[in-house]
Amino acid sequence: MRKKAPRRKPPFGREAWLAAARDALIRDGIAGVEVGKLARRLEITRGGFYWFFESREELLRHLLADWEQNNTGAMKAVLRDAGHNGLEEFRALVDVWVNEDGYSPKWDAAVRDWARVSSAVARVVQRVDEERIDILKQIFLDMGCDDTSALVHARITYFHQVGYYTLGLKESRAQRLRLLPYYIAFLTGTALPEP
Repeated sequence: MRKKAPRRKPPFGREAWLAAARDALIRDGIAGVEVGKLARRLEITRGGFYWFFESREELLRHLLADWEQNNTGAMKAVLRDAGHNGLEEFRALVDVWVNEDGYSPKWDAAVRDWARVSSAVARVVQRVDEERIDILKQIFLDMGCDDTSALVHARITYFHQVGYYTLGLKESRAQRLRLLPYYIAFLTGTALPEP
């Protein structure tokens, strides 16, 4: 009878460390993103970390870049994919937020919490917020708004969205979807849906 080969753990690479760091930041805040804690969570030695990162600081830089790229990428794609139809772009962006497809509100909130204790992170968050507002502004320009109106619509919409998650509103998906046409109408200045 042949002996079964021992089960091997899957190889851990840079992405596994980043995913563990992301989960730790969301769950425990920046204090949870420590090499030893991550190694224990991954059930591997600390030494494996140094194959991929020179230091915790390098991991944190990559973690912040990962947030910037991956939690904003779907928003940027809205402008590429919707063909300059402002209302369709807006609906596509709302789909990103509601379906959390390419956007994680928990990931966003964790980075915002981190920014409260790091001025360098706060600067990145501010730049990303401005970039996201510019995306929204372009959507409102595509709807036919003038420059100032597009900016104000963009800010109101973005501040509403960030506030929605920051306040931790608890409502069912069904309730959120029921109210969605009203949010779209009020935020875009379009007609309310027919009852």
